Amino acid sequence: MEDQMTISVRDLVSYVYRTGSIDERFQSNTALVEGTAIHQEVQKTYRDGDEKELFLQHEFQQEGIVLLVQGRCDGLLQREDGPVVDEIKSTARELEELDEDTHPVYWAQAKGYAFMYMHDHHLNHIVVQLTYVQKKTKDKKRMRRTFRYEELKAFMETTVKAYSSYAGILLHIREQKKRTVPDLEFPFSGYRKGQRKLAGSVYRTIKEKRHLFAQAPTGIGKTISTLFPAVKAFAEGGLDRIYYLTAKTITRSTAEEALQLMEKEGLEIRSVTLTAKDKICFQEETICQPEYCEFADGYYDRINGAIVDILRKETTMTRHTVEEYARKHRVCPFEFSLDLSDVADVVIGDYNYIFDPRVALKRLLPEKKKKTTLLVDEAHNLVERAREMYSSKLGKRDLETVAEDWRGEQEEVARAADSVVKDLARLEDPKTPHKQLDEIPGALEEGVERFINQAEPVLQERGEDVRKEHLQDVYFQSQNFLRILELVDDHYRFIGDSSAGDFQLTLFCLDPSLVLRKVSGGFRSSTFFSATLSPFAYYKEMLGGSKEDYILQLPSPYDSDQIDVQITPLSTRYKNRQETSRAIAERLDEQAGHLQGNHLFFFPSYQYMELVYDAFRNVSDYKAVMQERGMDEDRREDFLSQFVPGGNLIGFAVLGGIFSEGVDLRGDRLNGVAVVGIGLAPRSFERELIMDYFKSKGRNGYDYAYVYPGMNKVLQAGGRLIRSEKDHGIIQLIDDRFLTRKYLQLLPEEWGNYRMMK
Repeated sequence: MEDQMTISVRDLVSYVYRTGSIDERFQSNTALVEGTAIHQEVQKTYRDGDEKELFLQHEFQQEGIVLLVQGRCDGLLQREDGPVVDEIKSTARELEELDEDTHPVYWAQAKGYAFMYMHDHHLNHIVVQLTYVQKKTKDKKRMRRTFRYEELKAFMETTVKAYSSYAGILLHIREQKKRTVPDLEFPFSGYRKGQRKLAGSVYRTIKEKRHLFAQAPTGIGKTISTLFPAVKAFAEGGLDRIYYLTAKTITRSTAEEALQLMEKEGLEIRSVTLTAKDKICFQEETICQPEYCEFADGYYDRINGAIVDILRKETTMTRHTVEEYARKHRVCPFEFSLDLSDVADVVIGDYNYIFDPRVALKRLLPEKKKKTTLLVDEAHNLVERAREMYSSKLGKRDLETVAEDWRGEQEEVARAADSVVKDLARLEDPKTPHKQLDEIPGALEEGVERFINQAEPVLQERGEDVRKEHLQDVYFQSQNFLRILELVDDHYRFIGDSSAGDFQLTLFCLDPSLVLRKVSGGFRSSTFFSATLSPFAYYKEMLGGSKEDYILQLPSPYDSDQIDVQITPLSTRYKNRQETSRAIAERLDEQAGHLQGNHLFFFPSYQYMELVYDAFRNVSDYKAVMQERGMDEDRREDFLSQFVPGGNLIGFAVLGGIFSEGVDLRGDRLNGVAVVGIGLAPRSFERELIMDYFKSKGRNGYDYAYVYPGMNKVLQAGGRLIRSEKDHGIIQLIDDRFLTRKYLQLLPEEWGNYRMMK
C-alpha cells in the first residue's frame, strides 16, 4: 500500500523553489492582512462568470508516495481566447522594478493551479496571469504567459520529484507518531493524587474540541499531566500539533524534560523549542541582512538541507540542538526554529507566538489552527501579559525626532510626522499630567496612517542610514497603534500622559478577556492551567472563559503537616516600613534559626528588600545573598546554584520577579520561605481605571485591580517551598492584613492550619 500525504500548492512550491537570503532591512508586519484586503479588492473587479477562490486538487505518484496537491486559485477568468488563471500578489516595491523573473515561486504556484485546472478540463493550453498590486498606490501590473499542457505536466512532475525525498521523511515521522502514540504509557510508576484527573480532563477537552481552565497545585506534576494526554490525543485523529506556551524559560525546560521522559517510554515524535530572536542570534547585533550576517546570506539556499538533516537525526529539538545544526548548515537559528515549527508535532515557546498581534506566527493559518491545541502553562501570568500585548502607545517626542531627522530630505515623511505631532499636541493638557480622554479624533488616525504610508518607501530603500533605525521603530509603533485601535471598545480607555516631559497617548486595555477568547477560539482546543488560578472565577473570567468551558480545581497532593505556616502581624505599609524593618529582620532571623537550612525571603520592591537586607545583616550571622536588578540568565543561575542541599543560605528576592515563579529548589535546597507584604501593586492612574471599570461591571473593582493580582504573587512565592512528597518547611507571611477575612479566604486550604506569631 502506498503512503499518502496532502500538501498545498503554496507549501510545495515554496519548499522546492525558494532561494536567496533573509533580508529584514525592512518588512511590513501587516503583510498578511493587507494582502487579504488587496485580494478581495481585485476579485471585486472580476466579470460575471469568473470564479474566485476556486478549489483544485490532483494526485501525483512518486517513489511509492501518493502526494495529494491542493489549493485555492485566486481567480479563474473566462475570456474570449480561453480561461486565465489569475494569481494576485501585493507588493511594497515599485511596479516598474518587477519583471517576469522577479518571483519564480509566485509563477510556480500559479503554474500548479493552471496544471490542475487543465487536467480536470482536458485543455491543451492555458494563460497564467500574475497580478501585482502596489500596496501604497493600489496600482496594478499584470504579466501573462501561455503554457501547454505537456509543459506544465513536466513542470509539476519535476516539482513533485524534488519534494519526494522530503515527503518521505515527513511520512516516516508521521508513521513513527502513528505507531508509538497508541502504546505510550504514563512515564511514571503511578499517578500522584489528582494527576490522573487532570490528565483525563485535558484528554477529554481536546477530544471534544472544548476549552479547560484548571487549577492544579504545585507538585502535582502539571507539565507531564497536560503534555501526556495531549500527545495521546494524537491517536484520535484531527489533532496535528500541540503548542505548549509559557512565560518562563525554566518552564520550557520542564516541558522538554517531559517529552524526553515519554521518549524513553518509546514515543517517537518531533518537538521544537522557540527561543527569542535576540537571545538565539549568533551575532553581536541582531541585524538580519545578508551583508552583515553569514547566517542570513543564502539562508533559503541551505535551509532545506538543514531541515532534512535535523529531522532525520533528532526528536527533541531544544535551543542547544537548533543552534548546533544552524551552525553546521550556516542558517539563522531563529528562522530555522520557525521553519521547524511547521513540521514539529509539539512546539514549545512564549505566549507571544500565539497571543501577541505583533509577533504571532502568521504561518499558523486558520486550517492549521483547527488541528492545533494550546496548553497554556502558568496561565495567571497571561492576564497582565495580555494587557500589555493589547495596549499601545504613541509618543509625541519620537515623532518630533522623525520630523527633525528627515526635514529637507524626505519632506513628505517630515510633514506626515509633524501632522501627527500637532494632533497629539491638541490632546495634551499641561495642567493634568495624567488624563483620561473621551475619544481620539479621526484626524489623528488618518494622520498616523498617512505617516506609515510615507515612511514605508523610505525604509525600503537600500543603503545604510542611522536615522532609519529610529524611523523603523516609530513606524512599527504606529502600525501597532492602528492595529490595537481596531480592537478598541468599552474594554479600553484612552490615556494622555505628559508626566515625563513627553506626551504619550495610550490605548489601555482594561480587560483582555474578549481578545483572549477570540484568539483561543480559533484553535481546536485550549487548556489554561496554573497552581494559582485563585480566585478561580476571577482568572477564568479574565482569561476569556465562558459558561460552556470545562473547569477543574484540584486539591493539593500534599499533607498540610508538611508546611508550618506562620502569620506575623507586623505592618508593611509604606508609611511604617522604616520603623518595622528591624522587627521584620529579627523575625526572619528567628525563622532561619528555628529551621536550619536554606531560606528565600520575598519583598514587594527592590527598595524595601534592600532596607530589610541592611537591617538583617545587623541582627543576623547567617550568610545572605540578594537579587540584583537586571540579572541576566548567567547571574540568575549563579544565584540559584548557591542553594545547595545542607546549606545555610538566606536569599533576598523580589515578589513577582524571576525567583518567585518557575524556580524548582527540591528537597533540602530550600527549607523556608517568607513573604513580606501582601503583594499589592503601587497605586497608579492605570490601576485606578481598572478598578473603576470593574466596579462599573458589578465586580469588586479594588480586588480586581489590586488584591487578586497581589495575592497571586504571594501564593506563587509560597509555592517555591513544597515541590515533592518528601519536602517540609516553613512559610512565614509577614503583614497584619493576612489575618483579615479577605486575605484568609484567599489562602490555599493546606495553609489553613497557620500559627499567629507575636
